[in-house]
Amino acid sequence: MKKYTLFICMLAGMIMYLLGGASLALAEDSGQTHSTAEQGNDVSTSPSNPYALPPVVVTADKRESEVQETPMAITVLSSQDIQDGSIYTIDDVLQRIPNLQVGHFFGGSSLMTFRGMPTATGTNTNPLVIYIDGVPADTVLNLDANLMDIERVEVLRGAQSVIYGKNTLGGIINIITKKPDNNFAGNVFARVESYGSYAGGASIRGPIKEDLLYFSLSAMHEYNYGFMDNPNSNDRDSLQTDRVKGQLRLTPTNKSEFALLFDYTVANEDMPPYTLGDSVGMTSHAASSDYDDSDVFNVALSGKMQFAPLTFESITTARIENQDYAFDMNNIMPGYFLSDGGRKVARSEITQEFRFRSPDEAEGLIWLAGVFGSYTDLDMKKIEQKYQQMGPLHPYLNQPYREFTQDFAPFGQIEIPLADEFTLTTGLRWHYTHKRASINYEPNADMQLMGQTPMSTRETGEWDELLPRVNLKWQPTDDHMVYASVSRSFIPGGYNYAATAAYELTYDSETAWNYELGAKTSWFGDRLIVNPVLYYIQLEDLQVMSWDPSAGLYTADNAGRATSYGAELDITYRILPSLDAEFSGGYTHAKYDEYSKETITGTSVYDDNWIPNTPRFSAMAALQYRHERGFFARGEVFYTDKMYWDDANDYARNDVTTVNLRVGYEMDDFDVYLYAKNLFDERYQQYFSSANKIGFTAQPQTFGLEARYRF
Repeated sequence: MKKYTLFICMLAGMIMYLLGGASLALAEDSGQTHSTAEQGNDVSTSPSNPYALPPVVVTADKRESEVQETPMAITVLSSQDIQDGSIYTIDDVLQRIPNLQVGHFFGGSSLMTFRGMPTATGTNTNPLVIYIDGVPADTVLNLDANLMDIERVEVLRGAQSVIYGKNTLGGIINIITKKPDNNFAGNVFARVESYGSYAGGASIRGPIKEDLLYFSLSAMHEYNYGFMDNPNSNDRDSLQTDRVKGQLRLTPTNKSEFALLFDYTVANEDMPPYTLGDSVGMTSHAASSDYDDSDVFNVALSGKMQFAPLTFESITTARIENQDYAFDMNNIMPGYFLSDGGRKVARSEITQEFRFRSPDEAEGLIWLAGVFGSYTDLDMKKIEQKYQQMGPLHPYLNQPYREFTQDFAPFGQIEIPLADEFTLTTGLRWHYTHKRASINYEPNADMQLMGQTPMSTRETGEWDELLPRVNLKWQPTDDHMVYASVSRSFIPGGYNYAATAAYELTYDSETAWNYELGAKTSWFGDRLIVNPVLYYIQLEDLQVMSWDPSAGLYTADNAGRATSYGAELDITYRILPSLDAEFSGGYTHAKYDEYSKETITGTSVYDDNWIPNTPRFSAMAALQYRHERGFFARGEVFYTDKMYWDDANDYARNDVTTVNLRVGYEMDDFDVYLYAKNLFDERYQQYFSSANKIGFTAQPQTFGLEARYRF
């Protein structure tokens, strides 16, 4: 793909020159860009200063503030950004976050590294936790979100353990739905793509009773026919997804607000697109009996009441998810020990958070205090593995697991103005986790003849941690700000659901000290925004999967120490009133300091090895043109450096460059677009497991047509 990089850069320069000339020629017409009723006040220029980038408001600290005045690294995608970038899935969002790498595996698992912090495989927790309208989704399963009728997506890059819930080791992805009000608005859309895929849906929002009660409702159906041929079946790796989302909002007074939000998603996948080996292939090795089904229901009830001295907020959430998958590798790996496997998982979680904070209009001393609690029921009803026949033996085992988790955390944060230019923010959270687990290892009689011993035990344990945060902000001018912060984050320990012996039952908490130095700068009358950040992270007791040679299984364990440091840079430049350029890039140096584990051949030492799934460089560059007469064009280039797939650094993926394009015409109430993803058809694996030599192929070149009607 390197041969295309120079061509892409030259093409971007030519487009910039040609579109720049066109914009200058048409500059006398108007200084405003396209705006629609559905986009509301999402206007990207000001009539008084058409070159100024608009201010962006976020709720990173549980209160509204402009992103350029918030002392942390933040990526923000507005509803307009989501449409402009052909962002249809959560993967499309994650692709735009520097220093983040995500791969998908069996059973709806999504494994990621962020700033060198890998997925904690013991607790199945990712370093970035997704919040969907306040509902936390903090497991590797069902990493998905309904992006219809979205107001914005906020990605808080860096530890947020003080004022957010559990497991926020590296950051937060906040998905926020639009609030309905007195204006009726909505849209209907349809799109078709390569390989016979299609999607369609609609959204509507407005008042039930003006100035009091409002509603919103959206639904969509999507069918992806798949892109891989399969010699075992005439069908492909198809995926069908259905979504519905709704909201009721009540404003009984101008000082109070209540909202009930829900969304429900059902996904059914046949023959997941995996291949054998680390070479890219377009022929699936899935068996015709392979499947991966899931359903997720989220609901959140929130309330806000403003009093003279303070604001009181409450949010109650529930998340219920089910996962059912099976795979049979007997047809592709003759002689391989494992021939069939599957899992059924039911997980439900209820959370409650109460917050007291200073009023919205408060100046000077700004404070926040609250308490968080949650209850989680994890039921792995079936974790079974069948093995190929060995003479007269028919080995088989089952590992059912049940876990109940209670979390409790009081927290507080205060922002203190030290002088005209300096502000100190300090916070503290005490997080307590209590777990009860039922752990079972059930080999059948044939496996017991091979030396395996059944095990059944009930365990109870607790973990707790103090999580401080200190942030110092220096803002010498309205357009320039420098900040430095230090914070501690953690993921609690737990019990090993794949344990085969008593000594393997528990693993410890994973902790991190996070140091960050950054700046928020605006230049030339808000025409250019440049936000750099440096970070340094010390990780202790990383939760990893360790090989158990006696059982032939991977079980949860703790590595020793690791260090990660690097940099990120975000740039937005308004070249002309109708032409914007964007860049977001990152560098990560992440290695194990101390890590050894048992393997089939003995003890392996991984000291000074690169942490898997961590590219050193990653970047996204985009050029976007939107003219008031309706023409729209956007081009994006994504680059990911070489990275290793395994702790031993024996398997690696070379650098990957992909290009997306989108062109269209936008009218007052109707838009139509043509788009291409992975334009030059870069072939690569988005995930590879060195344990079983199975790889999952990334989406190849895809073309699509989208039409949208707004009202």
